[in-house]
Amino acid sequence: MSGASDQRTIELPLPRVQGSNSRSHWTVRSNTAKSDRYVAFGTARTLVPRKPLSQAHVVIDWHCPTKRLIDCDNALSRCKSYLDGLTDAGWWTDDRAIRTVTITVHPASPECRGRVRIRAAAL
Repeated sequence: MSGASDQRTIELPLPRVQGSNSRSHWTVRSNTAKSDRYVAFGTARTLVPRKPLSQAHVVIDWHCPTKRLIDCDNALSRCKSYLDGLTDAGWWTDDRAIRTVTITVHPASPECRGRVRIRAAAL
């Protein structure tokens, strides 16, 4: 990753949208995804605006609410709405600017329980 001036960090609650294995009706999933997208957009817009990244490396730290861990692929699919919200907020011009994604799933801890921390850095 490059210097600190090209790095952005945001902390969000766990996404409400369920993973791709969920059996909920598509309209329920769509509405929940829109809500998550708006949460990320609204939170990111309160931060200092910067120039959009042309290429980005994204690091996602998923902090589980309980001792039970989630699969990394399910955590990533649940964060898709958040990444779309950050695109809407101008972190990068398009989703295609995200070149690499690293995701780490952490067990519950008193300091950071039930949160998602997303960091983006220019390549």
